Amino acid sequence: MRTDYYQLLDVAEKATAAEIKTAYRRQARRYHPDVNEGNPIAEERFKLIAEAYRTLGEPARRADYDAWLERQTRLSHAPELAAMAARRGGRVSVRHAYERREQRVHRRGVRNGGTRVPRLFAMRTRGDAGLLNFVVFYSICLAVMVPWFIGYVGREAPHTLADGPRASNKLPGESDLPPEVQERELRNFRERIERAAEAGEPWAQFRYGMMLFHGYQGLPQNREAAMQWWKKAAEAGHIPAARMLDAASRK
Repeated sequence: MRTDYYQLLDVAEKATAAEIKTAYRRQARRYHPDVNEGNPIAEERFKLIAEAYRTLGEPARRADYDAWLERQTRLSHAPELAAMAARRGGRVSVRHAYERREQRVHRRGVRNGGTRVPRLFAMRTRGDAGLLNFVVFYSICLAVMVPWFIGYVGREAPHTLADGPRASNKLPGESDLPPEVQERELRNFRERIERAAEAGEPWAQFRYGMMLFHGYQGLPQNREAAMQWWKKAAEAGHIPAARMLDAASRK
């Protein structure tokens, strides 16, 4: 069993923090290397005093040391337990035990993503924390899913022909625009194609020729004019126009 820190500082085990600090200063002045130059025993004593003050001067370390000291006292009254502790590699220093505890805390933090995390959100839980995790997880799920489900159910279903007056009689491929709007849009489309064809655009000349050849959307059918437009586009290097001109010439 190592030297008792309380005996080393010459204070009682129930000493206050102020009494421990005063005793440390008194012992440090007595065994300071500057006062005992060339005395290795005094130097080692000074190191032990400093270690004792680091342990007893911090409440957490002092609590660990008191628990260790109490354990050593119990083991001293039971030699068979002391032998078992020695075979298992019992603690030899409170400082080392404190460092090992900090290492364990750090490793637990690393396994949970690199930092210490609240127990509620830890991957591995114990006791009632598992039930709390269950409640929190499903509460979040409900908070997200319920509004979505209400919005999905409340959407207006598409109407079919059997739905009555609101049903649409539109055939597949027909536009939903009013007839006058459709007519205006078709007229504007024809005018844009015609202007582009007259401006010398080969693609527009080819398309305008197709409209004249088939009589597109009310445009009078004029195959001779269509072939003239294809000829102009073919002379500009438009291959589809040349093919249509050749096919129309064979008929």
